[in-house]
Amino acid sequence: MKCCTICCRLVLVACSLVGAALTGCVAFDPPVQSQVEDLSERPYVAILLFGFDLDITKLSTVETLDRTLSPEEESTQLAAALRQIQQEARWLLLSRLATGQGFRMVPLTHTDALAEELQLNPGVLPNTDQLAEFRRRLGADLVVAGSILDYGKVRWQWSAAGMLADTSWETVAIGLATAWNPGIILGNVGFNLLTSTPVWFGGGYLFGIAFRPVRVEARAFDTVQGYPIWQAMDESVYAWGALKSFPEAVRSKKEIQLELNLAAIMESLGDSLTKQAFTVSRLRTQPEFAQR
Repeated sequence: MKCCTICCRLVLVACSLVGAALTGCVAFDPPVQSQVEDLSERPYVAILLFGFDLDITKLSTVETLDRTLSPEEESTQLAAALRQIQQEARWLLLSRLATGQGFRMVPLTHTDALAEELQLNPGVLPNTDQLAEFRRRLGADLVVAGSILDYGKVRWQWSAAGMLADTSWETVAIGLATAWNPGIILGNVGFNLLTSTPVWFGGGYLFGIAFRPVRVEARAFDTVQGYPIWQAMDESVYAWGALKSFPEAVRSKKEIQLELNLAAIMESLGDSLTKQAFTVSRLRTQPEFAQR
């Protein structure tokens, strides 16, 4: 019976890892190409700086540290690191959209200058009046705003929900396989708490795989009506094949693993937006389209 339990558990773990491989690995696929062939029909898009929807207070959450920092050093370096992550997220999305050739880009410097003037902070959704200003002053047809929901550190609500779901389906599977033996079920719950912690609570290693959860949500707003016309969220928890392209000495660094997961997400979000095939005509002349 003990052997059966171990085998059952290993099968469940293997299934979990395979499922993650299908949904959370870094792919770096070729960009989706836009179906909008007329250059004049490609909307101008302004991409706002991404915000953080969670509090990151320790530099070790996003970087591997090789020495102890003073509180002043950590505060300064953390602020710089978070700013770099925000800028990198936006640049990755802009690059993906540009290679998809479905949009014309409003220069980032112009976008940032107007956002600052309008007191529009990173991650805050623009209101109708602010969107109208982006249209009037920068010619933007769309404004994209996004938030980094998880980055190495995971909000406890998301962690608890994910861990509960993981434990629940495993409990049902093992219960059916063992005639609901309470000892085996409780043993699995304890083992699950031990092995799932690296995945759901801040990232770590499990069976040699680095789990560095990143989750991002983005919205695109029409500047004519002021409505959100596209919204997507994606997550990536580990870099599998992509890490192999890096020297072995840096593969374990948190910043490398997190950046790869961020790149995978922005790739996915960019392709999702390109697939919408938005055109200037549809955005400007069909209000009902914006209200979908």
